[in-house]
Amino acid sequence: MKKKLNLSDNWVFKIDNNIEGYDKFKEWMKCEVLGTVHTDLFNLGLIEDPFFEDNELKLQWISNCDWLYKTSFDYPDEFKSDSPVIIVFEGLDTIAEVWLNKEHIGNFNNMFRRYELDITSKIKDKNNELEIKFTSPIKYAKSLEEKHGKLYVEVNTERVYIRKAQYSFGWDWGPSFPTMGIYKPIYLLQKDKASIKNLKFNTVEISKSKAIVEVDVEVEGTVNSDCILEISLSLKGQLIKKKTVKDVYNKNKIRMEIDKPALWWPCCQGDQPLYILSAVLKNKNEKIIDLDKRKVGIRTIELILEENGENTFKIYVNKKEIFIRGVNWIPTDSFLPRVPEERYKKLFLLAKKANCNMIRIWGGGVYERDILYELCDELGLMVWQDFMFTCGSYPEYDEFLENVKIEIIQNVERLQHHTSLALWCGNNECEWLWYQNKDKDISKLPGYQIYHNLIPSLLKEVDPMRPYWPSSPFGFDEDPNDQISGNTHQWNIWSNWIDYTEVIKDNSLFVSEFGFQAPANKSTWMAALSKDNRRCDNPMFEFHNKQIEGQKRIFQFLSDHLPMTCEWDDFIYLAQLNQGLALKNCIEHWRANSPTTNGAIIWQLNDCWPAISWSIIDSDLIPKLSYYFVKDVYSDQILTIIKENSTININFNNHSQTKTICGLLKLHIIEQQSGKVIKEYDKQFSIQNCRNNIIYKVPIQELRNSGDNILIASVYNENDKLLHRNFYLEQEWKNVKLPVAKLEFDLIQESDLFISVKTNTPAFFIDLYHPDINFDERGFILLQGETKKIKIIKNNFDQVDPKKMKVYSLNKYLSS
Repeated sequence: MKKKLNLSDNWVFKIDNNIEGYDKFKEWMKCEVLGTVHTDLFNLGLIEDPFFEDNELKLQWISNCDWLYKTSFDYPDEFKSDSPVIIVFEGLDTIAEVWLNKEHIGNFNNMFRRYELDITSKIKDKNNELEIKFTSPIKYAKSLEEKHGKLYVEVNTERVYIRKAQYSFGWDWGPSFPTMGIYKPIYLLQKDKASIKNLKFNTVEISKSKAIVEVDVEVEGTVNSDCILEISLSLKGQLIKKKTVKDVYNKNKIRMEIDKPALWWPCCQGDQPLYILSAVLKNKNEKIIDLDKRKVGIRTIELILEENGENTFKIYVNKKEIFIRGVNWIPTDSFLPRVPEERYKKLFLLAKKANCNMIRIWGGGVYERDILYELCDELGLMVWQDFMFTCGSYPEYDEFLENVKIEIIQNVERLQHHTSLALWCGNNECEWLWYQNKDKDISKLPGYQIYHNLIPSLLKEVDPMRPYWPSSPFGFDEDPNDQISGNTHQWNIWSNWIDYTEVIKDNSLFVSEFGFQAPANKSTWMAALSKDNRRCDNPMFEFHNKQIEGQKRIFQFLSDHLPMTCEWDDFIYLAQLNQGLALKNCIEHWRANSPTTNGAIIWQLNDCWPAISWSIIDSDLIPKLSYYFVKDVYSDQILTIIKENSTININFNNHSQTKTICGLLKLHIIEQQSGKVIKEYDKQFSIQNCRNNIIYKVPIQELRNSGDNILIASVYNENDKLLHRNFYLEQEWKNVKLPVAKLEFDLIQESDLFISVKTNTPAFFIDLYHPDINFDERGFILLQGETKKIKIIKNNFDQVDPKKMKVYSLNKYLSS
């Protein structure tokens, strides 16, 4: 059996003595492993919070210096004295030189790789000293750029020469903190003469009554006739299948037939049963030599690019078409080692609660920790996994390509068994930006061979059964972002100053990026800005919007649709509301455009620091108002309202597994200025499972009689539960006059804590704020006579001070 000793204790660090100045950092100081130079300095009180105001600018010196880390350890008592000892570096960030007992043992240059070194001849019984020098990633990357030449790259051209998280050099949503440090574990490892190196799992075929699965077991070391391999699958503690392999080789492929398999489904389509796959390597005396276990699911996945002679972009799971409701993921902190597992759990539970079924891991971050993929397996969140290349050209010299090759093999083998992993993608926007800005022939793109030759050839060997897509966006036409094939990124809206109402012109087959900006929640700014700087026109506030002219867009699009104010609380409410309305509008269009459009992935789920950005959840893990609009419009069953000539069509869009939907549609036509209901309609309906179905038509003249009116459409299920509510009006909200809404609320203590809200008149986009608590719903429409009961998230009843409660609605800004 393998033996292991973590080397996480007794580390110290300092700046390299060869760096001029910075004398106070040249004595050895205590630090944390795992960590970064920035977080170690911050924890010691030697630098201020990197995220506060513009401290980013004051801390750039850190990444331009070299740093040393060292620790000491003894030979582990449990290790054999006559067996090799390996030191394993799971992840060093990034350019590292390592010495053991003053003897040089290795140079490393890829934070995405795992490195193993045999140190048997170098390790001592006592007082082994391990020292690591981290070279400035900026200096290193610039030296390679000077050697090999500047390439076409968006954002800091030198970054493409270093295999490091590209976002750390700064992005249009995040700061520039090119980190250094030990960001994944270091440990000593001792293996037996034979050990399991890798364990992979695939579903080959499924039918109604059985599944054929394939297990690949790679054994390293000496394999002889004394070895036996036992493979088993268990579910909920019950053994389902077991096979014994008596002729064991270094590479072993085992097929098993599973009767009545419990299939894994994406969120909202079914359950996520996970089997325990076990591989046990024994000798003939039944002594266990090594073992490995994985949680796996039985499912098939296909990417369909042509159907009935026409281009498409569809994901099929277990032979069923799935409309993708996704979010893009960026690293959730600028300083990765300090992210606790609980942060991942909160974010992915929020994604599931928002009715998402796919997470796209963007190519400018990292191949994420195992916990992320484990959560996606458990929650039914499919993963679109980019390889770590983004927004630029990449070198193709031999040493770089060999480094990338090892990186890809290691990460594919680590992640391959995860059921949630749906698709590999070569890069983010490299071909598209080349086409837009350099040359219409994308095959001339430096790095092209990585995505179109190297990666697909490697995947044929290590993961041949999973779909691969060369880039995002990509298609089969001259323009990689053309809507008539492949997938698109819709950045005309927002980034190219096009309004979100123009989405009706978008006929994409699949949209893997689109978004709209808004500031973080008010409470999140408390620690990021001093009180005097919490103003929408303040330079420190604008500093936290990293997009060029990002703030101009915030104001431009806000003034196009909603009333304007610069009062801090109101500005945040209105800007977040505008983001919510934009995302709602786009998603509704693409859902109504099904089956032409087959999915939408919002940019972006999360933030890495307090920001004005495209995220729907801010860096304090508090959902923005837009999150609740996304949750609503990603629901299985929604109403979309579409004007067609002189008619308003009420469309019911169903993505649930329920085959027959029975419900009640209620329509209210409301006079704007008085809030009075001037006409009502009720209609019972029962329809078969469908994507889109018109269930009612309203003549447009009904909204124009007696002035300008608002249409509210609500659909209820058989138990009179509100499934979905939507609205339609012909003017921009900024031009509407609404009555003052007197909103009343009460705290209710049951098994959970709730707040009930009621109104004396139709109230639009009600938002709740309290500095100590969060709410399960925000941004909803409430009609006169209705009471809404909302669950309170966080804290106990006696900790909630009602006096701190603030209730917002759009009525406040539109009342005459």
